[in-house]
Amino acid sequence: MGKVKKQHYVPQRYLRAFATRKNENKPYKFFVFDKELNEARSGNVTDYASERYFYDVDFEKIKQDILRDKPDFEFDPEIEKILQEIDPQHMEHFFADKIESYLFDAVANIIAKYTMTNTNKLLEVEVFGEDDIPKISLYLTYQLVRSKEFRQFMTEQLERVPLLFMKKMTKSKSMKKFLEHVKVELADENQKKLYHAQFLLDPDFINEQALILCSKIWIVGINTTKQPFYTSDNPVVKYGHLEHSGLASKGIEIAFPITPKLILILRDPEMFSGESLAHNHFHFISDEENVIYYNSLQVQQSYRNVFSKEENFDLAKEIVKKEPHLRDPKHYRFEMF
Repeated sequence: MGKVKKQHYVPQRYLRAFATRKNENKPYKFFVFDKELNEARSGNVTDYASERYFYDVDFEKIKQDILRDKPDFEFDPEIEKILQEIDPQHMEHFFADKIESYLFDAVANIIAKYTMTNTNKLLEVEVFGEDDIPKISLYLTYQLVRSKEFRQFMTEQLERVPLLFMKKMTKSKSMKKFLEHVKVELADENQKKLYHAQFLLDPDFINEQALILCSKIWIVGINTTKQPFYTSDNPVVKYGHLEHSGLASKGIEIAFPITPKLILILRDPEMFSGESLAHNHFHFISDEENVIYYNSLQVQQSYRNVFSKEENFDLAKEIVKKEPHLRDPKHYRFEMF
């Protein structure tokens, strides 16, 4: 089996729900709004939310970098053996074999339940089976962490947090003024991949986040308006109704569009306790303002591209006009005080 060059950080299987194709021999196509270029176009699903060798860590390069800095360094024979045998495409194979098939099947079950249920009975049926919520929680966690948006956020923390501490610690006005003009950048993409992999390969971290998601109120919204749901290259979005947007924060809401008509909504059970009876059920979304709200989150929290089954990006263009910093994929994700 040859190397996978184009590696998706949002699965094609998921994105196809927001695309169409003329026949089975033609590619899936959707409409794309590119925030950086501030333009809309059509495109093939295969060409987006992907990057060449996005997950692959070059361990030989890491070894050479160490030897360059410490020419006399001797690797333990066991480490040498591991470096020779390790699969640089482990993450790509893991996502293809586990996440995009086994775990996504639980997401596909939502679409099947919606399609197969009589319209008059939609609000009465339970959406999720016994194992669906734990599986989808894992799927959502991996999607949050595997994306380029997460890698950029992680990189920003590594680059900016040390400066934050230096600014907090120093009492010298001249040093503080000097630090205002200091910018740290991680130039080594291989190092960024390695840091990213540490999150993806940490089962304690992944399971902890998934358990937090399991504890929410789970609702599937049915879009009955003429405006379809957007998705993006960072489809799991968050909104902190009380400002904080951590998964465990009070007031947190997490949204994941499943199709242009369906959206999975997870809400903090404390702040939204009045909606507890809606847990595990469908809910009609008939007010277009609600669709605009969820689509706005996709525009604001995407890395670069927003996707839609229809060519209607007036909302996306309006948001980018009001928030021009969103055109820069490397804009700051958090404030430092």
